Amino acid sequence: MLNSLFNFLIKKSVLALTLLLVLIGSLLYQIPHFSLDASSDSLALEGDNNLALFEKTQETFQTSSSSLIISYTTEDGVLDPQQIKYLRALRDDLLALKRVASVTSILDVPLFQSPPLSLIELTGDAITIDNGKADMSFIAGEFRRGPLYADNLVSLDGKTSALLISLKEVDKSTEDVNDALADTVQSIRAIMEGYSKNAQLYLGGVPMIRNDIIAYIASDLVLFSLAVVLVMSIMLALIFRGIRWVLLPIGISVTGALIMTGVLGALGWKVTVISSNFFSLLLVMTLSVTIHLVVRFKELSQQTPEADVNSLTMLTLQQMSKPCLFTTLTTIAAFASLMISDVRPVIDFGWMMAIGVTIALALSFLSFPILMSLLPKPKIAKHSTEFAFTNKLANFTHQYGNQLIIALTLIVTIALIGVSKLSVENRFIDYFKKSTEIHQGLSLIDQQLGGTMSLEIVFDDMASAYWVDDFLREDVHNIHQYMDSLDATGKVLSIDTLMQILTQANASIPPTGFLLMIAKNQMPDFAREQVLDPYLSESENQLRLVARIRETDGALKRDELINEVRAHLINEFNLEPDSFRMTGVFVLYNNLLQSLFTSQIKTIALVFAMIFAMFLFIFRSISLSILALIPNTLPSLLILGIMGLANIPLDLMTITIAAIAIGIGVDNAIHYIHRFKSEFRVDQDYLATMYRSHASIGLAMFYTSITVAIGFLVLALSNFIPSIYFGIFTAIAMLSAVLANLTLLPKLLLMFKPNMGK
Repeated sequence: MLNSLFNFLIKKSVLALTLLLVLIGSLLYQIPHFSLDASSDSLALEGDNNLALFEKTQETFQTSSSSLIISYTTEDGVLDPQQIKYLRALRDDLLALKRVASVTSILDVPLFQSPPLSLIELTGDAITIDNGKADMSFIAGEFRRGPLYADNLVSLDGKTSALLISLKEVDKSTEDVNDALADTVQSIRAIMEGYSKNAQLYLGGVPMIRNDIIAYIASDLVLFSLAVVLVMSIMLALIFRGIRWVLLPIGISVTGALIMTGVLGALGWKVTVISSNFFSLLLVMTLSVTIHLVVRFKELSQQTPEADVNSLTMLTLQQMSKPCLFTTLTTIAAFASLMISDVRPVIDFGWMMAIGVTIALALSFLSFPILMSLLPKPKIAKHSTEFAFTNKLANFTHQYGNQLIIALTLIVTIALIGVSKLSVENRFIDYFKKSTEIHQGLSLIDQQLGGTMSLEIVFDDMASAYWVDDFLREDVHNIHQYMDSLDATGKVLSIDTLMQILTQANASIPPTGFLLMIAKNQMPDFAREQVLDPYLSESENQLRLVARIRETDGALKRDELINEVRAHLINEFNLEPDSFRMTGVFVLYNNLLQSLFTSQIKTIALVFAMIFAMFLFIFRSISLSILALIPNTLPSLLILGIMGLANIPLDLMTITIAAIAIGIGVDNAIHYIHRFKSEFRVDQDYLATMYRSHASIGLAMFYTSITVAIGFLVLALSNFIPSIYFGIFTAIAMLSAVLANLTLLPKLLLMFKPNMGK
């Protein structure tokens, strides 16, 4: 069947090319539907109910995590009269933007101690800086020491203030959410630039993080894909020294990656942080297949220089179809192992790459014969492999194979020590270089304005009893104080914040009974929006406490903190385990991180089981399958060991590297053993077979690996730290895989001399 297809592609190349171009064009037509995603639900776990709880909590308490934050820092202090003028002008400019719903600042928040108000006075008209009713002599004290605004809206030193920008909902039926957000962020930054001479301004908040991550992904996807293509083109030119052998592999590789982009657009799959390097990976996968075809074609041309191009092409396809099919199947198996993850984007990435490598194989075996038959027969210069690098590796394996095994055993031992130190505890802020605005803004907000990520605790069946139960109010106060005492927490807000304000207004005596009910029932809307509604829901009978966590705390251990708080509430405050729930962005992110470690273990275990099963099917030999598997444990062990020893935690992108390393490694093993078995039939000499295999398939393996490794190192120039790690570790995976399969694998074959079959 394959021979019939190959004959059609070669003999009817014009018709075949026309049909192929129509198919490619229809898929490329879908590229405009391709989109990126960095929303919070894209990082949710499969089956994790906490996302639903988080969204329900936001709806119940009428809060949102979609506000932008501008930090405004000045040496004069934010209450300086001139700075207040600048702040007012900045606020008004922001309010003029189409998508800005409201701006909350020190100018318009209700003040309760400027001057100090009695309980009765609290029910009166709002006192703000903007309406001129505030007593400026008290304002500094309220912003620096008040229970609501201190370390929240204004830093403790009075030099930094926050402007909270609420955005209008986007009509998804008419506008793209990402585009609308990008336009808004760009407009806000343009306004901020106009005030940069008056103060130091940084933009923060979840929407800005989302916008900048999408911008980084888009930038890396375009710029670094182009850079990878350029570097690989240069490497191919140096290796093959022929324009055909550069344009043909690169053209097929780029087309394959573009086709997959169109497929993603057609299927409506959005690319996330985890899958953002799919384009570069598919360039690699397709290039690997085409390089193997090119090298084999050149080898056959040297062996039979009198043969015509069509015969050489047919022979190339016949000899390479089986090993390339097997390598594609094992690569699919490696990526399929990601589908057992609990993280939806990891699962989607597994599917994307499984489909992508299938496209890479099909396109390579369709395009190569068509293009080769349409082009004139190339001149293939004879060359000697005697001085090739792969021949030196064969010599090294022959002469120092025993020392190699000892050295690799030592490396594996060190790597295992590193693996034992591997963790998932990483800070979101560390995804960005310190020179970027997003890192600097998050650091300032975290350190000066009460922390970034929120840890929320929702207490059930407490709201109605809170107003009449003195003991419950005391418990809530103590819980609030406990959360405030933790080293990791910044600003803590709850219904107790209102009680602290009421206590100050009642001569430092907590109000009870009649006074408390008056304060509650007569509270004006402007005050309810700030201190009551976000923390008490009478309809759901729930109380809510929000503790902002300082992400820049180097000692922060998310899971330990959550477990410590939960245990303390149960053991010290005698709360029933099902009477409260912990949620918030902090909890969602922690759930994701904790799943990464278990996912990594499950992924590696499954992928090795699947690869071993594939080896058994391909080689029909248990001993040969075991020998092939041993060298391919090294790349993943090496990468995970380096990460552990260097204190680089597993994150959303490095979680996929082990599977990629294994997939790359086994491709090399299959190609090498398939050629080894073929060469072994010549003289049944294991040592001579090794030298011939290194001189043939070894060259293709080396060319592919060194080209791709250098290409991926370009990602080290990214501003997005996960992309940097991805590029470096993928390069390490490529190089370690090819070295292991050109040294340790042949040494094992020489030592154990497995039955190579017919």
